Amino acid sequence: MANLKEVGTELRDAGAQAVQGAVQGVQAGVTEGVRHAAPGLEALARFGYASKGVVYGTIGLLALNLALGRSGQVTDSQGALTRIHDLPLGGLLIWLLVVGLLGYALWQLLRALLDPEEQGNGPKGLLKRAGYALSGVTNFGVAYFAYRLATQAAVTAGGSSQKDLARQVLDWPGGQILLGLAGLVMLVVGGVQVANAVGGKFMKRMALHDFAARHAETVRRVGQAGIAARGVVLGAVGVFLLLAAWKGSASGVRDTAGILNWLHDQGSALLAVVALGTLCYGAWCFVQALYRRIRIGD
Repeated sequence: MANLKEVGTELRDAGAQAVQGAVQGVQAGVTEGVRHAAPGLEALARFGYASKGVVYGTIGLLALNLALGRSGQVTDSQGALTRIHDLPLGGLLIWLLVVGLLGYALWQLLRALLDPEEQGNGPKGLLKRAGYALSGVTNFGVAYFAYRLATQAAVTAGGSSQKDLARQVLDWPGGQILLGLAGLVMLVVGGVQVANAVGGKFMKRMALHDFAARHAETVRRVGQAGIAARGVVLGAVGVFLLLAAWKGSASGVRDTAGILNWLHDQGSALLAVVALGTLCYGAWCFVQALYRRIRIGD
């Protein structure tokens, strides 16, 4: 019996070593591939930041026009892409945004999986990396919508809305708790972004030079306004999710467009402030495209 146990232990250890070796081999292969592709991936990530800037700049500009009483609207990423598609040469612009948004999504997934920025495996680092992964998946969805716009004559924006998703979650066992946790996460993420904006910590990942270096304070203030506005919108989404979980009804859930529309109902001045901040966030994305330190591989 003892011999059988020893044999079983040896087989188990051998199996564990084999699995560990296989995992390490896959990681080494991925890392090596990323290292060779690093220059192209960096260029793609920078193009991704610029593409994200186009989308958020469009959202902010449309909302600001509405707040000022001009021809504008409140919308989200899909609505912004639809408006861009309707412009002259819009089809070409959308194809460029497809590539850019895919590049940004890929960069976020690389940040999550390979941890090139060394966030670590502690609770705080894992939470940040989970956020990068979620951002990557979300932006893949936005890129797919842009691809559908580019390849089809007409695509309806919206699809399965946040309200529909919240309604489905509430139908699950423990759905109210899950929806409440989602709202809490959004609220915390929004709060962290606002705190990050106030403290100016985002500047540590920038390598300003030339024109930007001479106007570093202006760049910092644009980043503060943009990141703070983004944090306010995300936090507001979280608050409405929490209220929906408390009431057990998804009717009050709001996405980005819903938050902007709610602000408009409270007064044009509030919408104008957040819209201007969103416009600054789009500009900040362009700044990151040019000056952000992007480390992919060694």
